[in-house]
Amino acid sequence: MGIVDRRRMLGGGVMLAALGLSGVWTGCATPVPSEFTVSERQILAALATRFPANRRVLELFEVRLSAPKLRLLPAEDRLMLGFDLGVQERLLTARTFKGNLMFSSGLRYEPADATVRLVRVQHEHLAIEGLPSLLASSVNRWGGLLAAELLDGLVVHQVEQRLLDQASRLGLRPGVLKVTPSGVAVTLEPIRTLAS
Repeated sequence: MGIVDRRRMLGGGVMLAALGLSGVWTGCATPVPSEFTVSERQILAALATRFPANRRVLELFEVRLSAPKLRLLPAEDRLMLGFDLGVQERLLTARTFKGNLMFSSGLRYEPADATVRLVRVQHEHLAIEGLPSLLASSVNRWGGLLAAELLDGLVVHQVEQRLLDQASRLGLRPGVLKVTPSGVAVTLEPIRTLAS
C-alpha cells in the first residue's frame, strides 16, 4: 500500500471516529455502513418543545396535551407516547376533567429535511377521571383524531448538518431506522445503494 493510500485510509478512519461510528475496513476499501443512535432523552427533548398543545375536538371539548412521556418498544419497532390530558367540556357542564392519553408510533427518516418523524400513529389508551357517561362515547372517538392531527408526521429529531456532511464525504447517508433498548438506531447506508 502506497503512502497516499495510507493517508486516505487514516483520513477516513479519523472521520469515522469523529462521527462516533464503528466501521470495518477491508484492505483499502470503503467502510462497511454503520449507524448512530438517537437517544430517548433527545426524543423527549424534541417533544417538550411542541407540548403543551391545545386543540378543540368535535366542537364539544377543549383539549390540552402536556408532559409528554416516552417508552421504547424494541420488540414492536415502535414508540409508546403518553400525555397528561386536560379536557374542558363546553356544552353540558363546562367542567375541566383530567386524564391521560397514550399513542404508539412508528418512525421514518425524511431525507428532504434530514428529520426523524412519527408515522403510523395509533391511539392506544384514553382515560378521563369523572367524565359523565353521556360524554364517554364521544370522547372515545376523538383519540384517533388527535393522533392524526397532532402526532402523525411530528418531528422528533433533526439530524445535524455536520454529521450529514461527514457521512456524505464517506459516501453514506441515513437509511433504515430501528427502535432498540437504548434509543433509535439510524443506519448509515451507501448513497449508491439508496439511489439505485
